[in-house]
Amino acid sequence: MTTLQLQNNDARIAYLAVVYHLGRPGSEIDPESLGVHRAALQPLLEVLRPQLEQAVVTVEANAGQVQRIGQALSGVSNELRQYGLSGSSMVAGFSETVVGFWPEVAADQGAAADLVQFAVMLRRRLESEITSAVAELAADAAAVEAERQARRGAWWQVWRR
Repeated sequence: MTTLQLQNNDARIAYLAVVYHLGRPGSEIDPESLGVHRAALQPLLEVLRPQLEQAVVTVEANAGQVQRIGQALSGVSNELRQYGLSGSSMVAGFSETVVGFWPEVAADQGAAADLVQFAVMLRRRLESEITSAVAELAADAAAVEAERQARRGAWWQVWRR
């Protein structure tokens, strides 16, 4: 588990990124089991929500969740740019969250483009955690693949046994 400590504005950006992630259909579905993904971000949303008024927010996340937060921060940057151009979003709950956190965006939709810098800066600050999470996930995947290969063996080389 990784402990993320976020300043208030960073926590709001992270919350917005999770809202963005959850607003996309199928984002929490594991493609292999078709159940809820083990790195689901919904639990993080529930941990972030009550802490948003605090100066520092602390969140515990597993490697998959950290990787997904990194992806969500990249996605929310693009969505904020689009929101700044059109004043709306196709992602469920995104517009309401943006206006709820930053009321000035309701008056000037171009102010949403100014929020992009916060998402990019948070992504950069979390880069080492995200890189570590990606490496951990890759090592886990390699270990699972090696175990699968070892169990499978060379069944097709029956004559060598």
